[in-house]
Amino acid sequence: MRAALRWIRADLRARPGQALAVACVVAGVVSALLLSATLFEGAANPWRALFAQTNGADVWLRLQPGTHTAPLARLDGVEQMAGHYQATAATIAVGRGSQTAPVQLWAMRPVPPAVGRPLVRQGRWLTAARPRGVVLEASFAQAVHASVGSAIAIDGLDGNSVSATVAGIASTSDQGLYPDQTPGLVWAMPGLVKAVEPVNQHTVEMVGLRLTNPADTGFVVQQAVTQLPGAVISVWTWSDVKRSVDGGNPLLGLLLAMFGLVALGGALLAIGNAAGGRVLVQVQDLAMLKTLGFTPRQVIGMVVAEHAALAVLGEAMGIAVARLVTALLMQHAAAGALAAVAPLEAGWVTAVAGGTGAAVLLATVLPAWRAGRVWPVAAVRPSVPGKRLSRLARAALLTHLPPAMVLGARAAFTRRLPAALTIAGVALPTVMITIGIGFWATLDNVQRDPAEIGLAAALTVRPGEFGQSRTLSIISADRQVAAAYPLATVSALLPGETSTITTLGAGTSARPYPFHVAQGRLYHAPGEAVASQGLLDAVHLRVGEYLRMPIGGTPVIFHVVGRIIEPEYDGQVLAYGTDTLAQAGAVTPPLSYGLVLRPGVAAAAAADYLLRVSGGRLDVTPAADPAADLGIVRPMLAAMFLVLALIGLTSLLTASAVGFRDHLRDVAALRAMGLTPAQVTVSLVARTAVLALIAAALGAAAGFGLSSRLINLGGQVYGIGAGLGSPPSAEATLVAAAVAVTAAAAVALIPARRAASTSVARMLDPQ
Repeated sequence: MRAALRWIRADLRARPGQALAVACVVAGVVSALLLSATLFEGAANPWRALFAQTNGADVWLRLQPGTHTAPLARLDGVEQMAGHYQATAATIAVGRGSQTAPVQLWAMRPVPPAVGRPLVRQGRWLTAARPRGVVLEASFAQAVHASVGSAIAIDGLDGNSVSATVAGIASTSDQGLYPDQTPGLVWAMPGLVKAVEPVNQHTVEMVGLRLTNPADTGFVVQQAVTQLPGAVISVWTWSDVKRSVDGGNPLLGLLLAMFGLVALGGALLAIGNAAGGRVLVQVQDLAMLKTLGFTPRQVIGMVVAEHAALAVLGEAMGIAVARLVTALLMQHAAAGALAAVAPLEAGWVTAVAGGTGAAVLLATVLPAWRAGRVWPVAAVRPSVPGKRLSRLARAALLTHLPPAMVLGARAAFTRRLPAALTIAGVALPTVMITIGIGFWATLDNVQRDPAEIGLAAALTVRPGEFGQSRTLSIISADRQVAAAYPLATVSALLPGETSTITTLGAGTSARPYPFHVAQGRLYHAPGEAVASQGLLDAVHLRVGEYLRMPIGGTPVIFHVVGRIIEPEYDGQVLAYGTDTLAQAGAVTPPLSYGLVLRPGVAAAAAADYLLRVSGGRLDVTPAADPAADLGIVRPMLAAMFLVLALIGLTSLLTASAVGFRDHLRDVAALRAMGLTPAQVTVSLVARTAVLALIAAALGAAAGFGLSSRLINLGGQVYGIGAGLGSPPSAEATLVAAAVAVTAAAAVALIPARRAASTSVARMLDPQ
């Protein structure tokens, strides 16, 4: 055992670069898989992550005003207490003339609480310098079309009215999403709450309890009711909130999981290739061990143990990197970029690390078995690769390339299986990098031209206190507006279903809204409509078929003439001209207007102008950009590119080392015949560069063909539909391939320089 450990230590010291590369590859794969699992969990189970970020309370109690709450902190199982906070019911209206919505107004201090701390997504938290500033819960703010800076009117139940301004928008684990759980939640300074409801008896007290064991909620609630008889008005627990919050979109996690799994496959090729290469390079050392009495089982055990140690080191590095990145995302991710992020549970970390370690050991088994079969005679008579010229070498010879280039082309495929594994180990990362470039290009196109995903209108204007004619007059006089389209949103029951979807009257049949049509055409006559992929899938329809749907109680038959890209309304929307409703006899709801701005006009500037001209009486809302939620993908993709590049470089480093060992005697003979050190360097560099060039060409071609298809497939899963994907930029793809070949040449310089500086006598030494 001691001799085996000494050999492993000596081997790691002799080749520290290759050992570090293997550990870094494992670290990159583990961190990629952990981050993808973190983001997937955050999207599929956002409540857990949000609860961790906000240090949420497990139980919330609504109590009678003036209740003495100190006994609650002493209940068995209570770890911390939040509050008490004074709260009151009210209604708010965003902008003048807007519809009102019921809210629960909570009195909070400028310093966020330790338990149940709202997570500010936009703007800022409450400050004493702005006593009329309020913070809205994020889902409620989205529902009422409120943003930071919006003017709101808060009306108390006693008739008191207070004007306020939205200072921030925050997420919380204290209440479920609006409108699943109502009323909406608004945080305000105590003075503002007192102005809205001056009568103390018309308020309630809110208290949150964080428990040692969240499973004990029933027991703790029973204690609270016993301790405060008649004071508890209502109770809700973490499980009630969890049911409302969970169920988000896991697209980002799925994307990174795909990259992580492919990186794992590439890592297995790289590690297997590296282990096999180490066996080939060390064949004389292994044979000497056999001569000294080591059994095949001991040799196999040493090779496996060496790579197991490298895998453990890589896993530790990967877990540390994943923890660091997760912490950075929790603190610095832009608002809306991620639903919620929290460290993974220990079970997930153990599963990822254990699975990766097992995969590494599996990739090492075959090279280790080959090491155990090395004959002792190889210690004095090393094996020599085949001498047949490959087709590539023959072509290089026939085209009269320089001798060093011919030698490098010949050496590339001397050992065909390692050459094929090297090409596969480089081509697979190149495929994924090319697909990532395509995804990056798609994000750029969508953000540069939102009309590609159906967001041609940068602003939506509702009349507010004005009538339709006055609103149209203001819009028509605005030179920043290129076009205005009437919009009417109506909910409708799906045929044969119990769920509803959004139907959208957009423009008219003579002048339809400029949706991005992925299949078919736009509507040009009453009764014609276009639908999103999600709706077509839900009702099992194809473009060209008819759909009968009740609109406001009136059955309307639509001829679906096209499929559109539409990211809003959960991907299920039917759009038609507003004149279709009038022809069918359905009641047309109040209209808003979608404004397409002239090129170069900022949406914020146009909105400010309309609000200024109307005296703040128009309700102007900027269009939401779903692509902004995927902005975090760019740094993630860049990190994955680094991991994939490291995997490819590991395969190339192995190929260079094996090539140096295989052709050492050939180089010695050619040096003796007059080959210069520079020509020796060129021949070895050419061998690795040829393999990299073939792999880069195959990987780039495959990635170019798969990129748009995979992005469109992701669009279908997301509910947007196919037709969104943009192919990778040809320039970026060529640059990536050129970088791969250049990096291969740079990696090959390491053994090439050694060969160029080694004496002929040393090369011919059998030891």
